[in-house]
Formats: sequence, structure tokens, C-alpha cells
Amino acid sequence: MQKKRGLVAVLVCIGVLFVFVQTVFAGDEVERLMELLLKKKIITEKEYRELKTEMNGMTQKKDVQAEEGGAVEMQGWKDRISVSGAIEGEFRWQRHRDITDAASDSMTDLYVRRLELGITASPAEWIEASVVLNSEWIGDDLNAGDEEIAVDEATVTLGDDDFPFYLVAGKRTQPFGVYENHLITDPATQDAYETKRVGLTAGYQGPPGLDVSVTVYKGEEQMNHLFESGLFAESIQRRADAASDEVSSYIVSTSVTPVDDSFTVFASYLSEPGWGRRNDTIGVGFNLEAPFLENLRIDAEYMKALKREHYEGLNAEFKESVFSISAAYEFVLRKRKVIGGGLFAERRAHMMSEPLEVALRYEHFNDDGLAEATGAWSIKDRYSGGVRYSFYNDETSGLNAFVGVEYRKTRYRTYTPMTDSNDEVYTRLGVGF
Repeated sequence: MQKKRGLVAVLVCIGVLFVFVQTVFAGDEVERLMELLLKKKIITEKEYRELKTEMNGMTQKKDVQAEEGGAVEMQGWKDRISVSGAIEGEFRWQRHRDITDAASDSMTDLYVRRLELGITASPAEWIEASVVLNSEWIGDDLNAGDEEIAVDEATVTLGDDDFPFYLVAGKRTQPFGVYENHLITDPATQDAYETKRVGLTAGYQGPPGLDVSVTVYKGEEQMNHLFESGLFAESIQRRADAASDEVSSYIVSTSVTPVDDSFTVFASYLSEPGWGRRNDTIGVGFNLEAPFLENLRIDAEYMKALKREHYEGLNAEFKESVFSISAAYEFVLRKRKVIGGGLFAERRAHMMSEPLEVALRYEHFNDDGLAEATGAWSIKDRYSGGVRYSFYNDETSGLNAFVGVEYRKTRYRTYTPMTDSNDEVYTRLGVGF
């Protein structure tokens, strides 16, 4: 009995020694130690084989655990970074190639309207970095398109669902206007007033769907955009002025969703430095899911100049305004996570949440007598109608392929010999991922 107890104690000691040595030393050294124990007849041939089998099993288990740990770490890294993109080809027909020439013939064109690549990284739940690279109007000479890749958006966002305040820094379409869009072409409000600039936004979110923010940026981006909008003749120019060297432009914006995400109202105020005086603009609007028809959505936006600098050669103030209203019927209704169309994420949300829809839009541009005073022209009314169908739509993967068609008719105020209206047809084929 004492001999057996002694043998057991020896085996236990050997087992403990084996585990310790295996932990400290490399596998080859453990193998030589076991061979030495066998040679000295401290362990038997059977015990040697059993220990060797056990050692190999433990080594394989460690390798598997290491691989699984690395896979988990890699998977966690992948979950924090997402890549998305889109490419959209477009065909355009215009009844009049040159609206200033009433006798001009029609024109057709084929080009890549937009190529986009977005990367989003979330190092923590309360911080997000996003970059969107794009190239627009590729192959379109009318819009001076080229194949240059530019940084369209680059932002860092600090915020958390459990904390009401947030901060956004970087380049993006700043929060003046929503620009909700169900058609191929952008609404006139976006053509006139989109403000894409590097800025800093501090905001607060609370019930009932309240969002209030203040944004500061540098320059006269909105006014420059207005004169590139195509809403009035290119011959009308701003006074030559040195660019602002101070962060003196600002936006105050607010929105509220009081009724179960079906109705949102918003308003914003923008002020920029100008020639001798500031240029101030206000915008208001709403998004409505019609209570009398579940799949019908109505979007309206109105923007008005409150104060304007005097333009080149003019000694008067022209306070223009733009009104846009659209109605979209969605045959497949999915809940939208975001609204608007100025940002890449908002455009993607439209593609995923509205697989099949038809839309109508009416827009009016009031130039406050600008075209008459200059003997030029400006857009008066614009009517648009179209349909978009996503023939492949996978919400899980984010893959989407769609085709869209839009007809647009524009009427002008004419103070020069030119056509008084123009007809256009747009067809777009796009893929998003």
C-alpha cells in the first residue's frame, strides 16, 4: 500500500513538473526532458507515450485558442470600419442645346453622373470618422466634368445616443436646408443654396425629435454657389471682393419631429460676409407622411434672401427666393433612418428605403426683378416627374441596383431673344454597395 502511494506521489510530481516545464520551456526542450526521464527509468515507456500525447494535445489547443483569439480581434476591427460606394451612369436629352438661342437644335449626352466611395470608422461608440471621395459629371463637357477624384466629405462626429450634445467637424453639406429628393435631378433649393464647406457644428438633440445646432465656417460659399446655380444668366456677376480671412459665416438650424416620425418641420438661418454688407438667408420646410394615404410622402422647402449685397453694376438689392414641393408615392414602404439628400448617407438611405416610387415636383424661383434690371434671363417655374425602381435591393448587405427616369420642363423670364422654355429627359442606371 505504501509503495503504491509513493508511486502515485511520484507521478503527481512528474505531472506538475511536466506542466510547469511545458509552460516555461519550448516544445523541443520538453521533449528532451521526457527522453531523459525515460532513459533514467523514472517513467515507463507507456507513461512516456501518454505524456507525449497529452503534450501534443495541449499544444494544438493553444494554437486553436490563439487562432480564435486573433479571429475575434480581427472581427472586432472589421465591425468598426465600413466601406460603401456608388456609381451612377446617366443619359440626358435636351430640346434646346442653347436656351439663349431660340433656333438651337436638341442635344443628347452620356456620362457618369457620380462616382462615390465612403469609408466610416468608429473607434468607440461615441466617435465616428467618415470620408467620402467622389468624381462627378465624368465625360460631360457641358458641366466641365473630368475624372478627378475629390474629397466630397470628411468629418469627425462626437456624440452618443445617451448624451444629448454632439459635435461635428469637417467638410460636408452644412445644415442649411434638407434637400429631400425623390427624382434624378437635384431640387432648385439645393442648386441655389447648398453650402458645402469645412465647418464646426455644435448641436443638441432631445424630445420630441428636437435637433438644434450652430455651425461656423469661413468664406462666402452659399453666395458663390448661388451664382453657379444656373437659375439665372451667367452674365450677372458678384462684385469682385477679396475672400474672407476670418471664420465669420454661421448657420443656426433646428428641426423637430413631434408626431411619430411621420411629420418633421425644420428651419435655418444663414449669414455670410459680403460686399459692404452681410448676405442673410432663411429657410423653412417640412416632411410629411400623409395620414390619408400611407405610402404618400410630401416634402416642401422655401428659402428666402433677407439681406443681399449689391451685385456688379447694380445699385439695388435683389432678395431672391426659391420654393420647392414634391409628392412621392412609394409602392414599397420602409422606414427611413434619415431624411434629406445633401449627404452621401442620405442619398443611400433613399435607395434602400424606397425600392419603387413615382414622384412629382414643382419649383418656383423669384428673382426679385434681377433679370429685368439686367436685361438677362432667369428661371421662373420648373415641373418634374419621374419613377425610380430598384431591381435589386438587399438591405442586409447594402447592395442596390436601380434605374430611374425623369422628365423636366423649365419656363424662363426672358428679356433677351431666346427660347421661353426647355424640355429635358434624364435616365439613370446606378449601383450602390
